[in-house]
Amino acid sequence: EPRGSSWVGNDGYAMCTPSLAIDLVIESGDDAVVLVRRGDNGKYATMGGFVDVGEDPRDAVARELREETALELAAPPLLLGVFGD
Repeated sequence: EPRGSSWVGNDGYAMCTPSLAIDLVIESGDDAVVLVRRGDNGKYATMGGFVDVGEDPRDAVARELREETALELAAPPLLLGVFGD
């Protein structure tokens, strides 16, 4: 029987496992992609985050893009693959 776990950090953020995360690869022209600078370490990264329980991954892509850039998707996103540990 599948089992998961959950925990709450000192900041009140709750996490349950297993969890599903998404990363956005947004092309800019023929040979560039859009990156964001991480707030925790200042390094560049793709945008992304965790999919909320019951949320469609396509909706999570749109939400993460909106949260991290204030941009709205013009069309549904193309999901490229699912990868596991």
